[in-house]
Amino acid sequence: RLGEMEEFVSGTNTANVQGVGDRLYDEQTYKAAKILYQSIPNNSKLASCFVQLGEFTQAVEAAKKANNPKTWREINIACVKAKQFRCAEIAGMHIIVHPDHLEDLASQYEKDGHFEELIQLLDAGLSSERAHVGMYTELAVLYTKYKPEKLMDFI
Repeated sequence: RLGEMEEFVSGTNTANVQGVGDRLYDEQTYKAAKILYQSIPNNSKLASCFVQLGEFTQAVEAAKKANNPKTWREINIACVKAKQFRCAEIAGMHIIVHPDHLEDLASQYEKDGHFEELIQLLDAGLSSERAHVGMYTELAVLYTKYKPEKLMDFI
């Protein structure tokens, strides 16, 4: 049936593809919703489908096209929970540059016990042209809590 759906959306039609995709997504029929979101394209919802299907690399690629903090946050949370830290870092780099999202991201990593990965993410983020004082502060706090021997070198 998925093949029939792909054929249908590739042709000319007047279907409310977004509405049908949203309904399929809500019904947790992610593979079918993915096909519809790819045809529109709705990259934010497509990234969400990839996350639900455990296809994290594809989720990151769709998130790059969507390029909004909410989508990056969803990808990051899912990747951290799945211990897909390479994809989580890519998503995280798009989040930490927003000071208003940094604290929530840090809390999530710490709550899950992934402070090493958070330190690595922030350290990598400091080389970004969008680095800000909040990133330095958060990293200093993390060093104080988890790696006091590195704090003085950092400061």
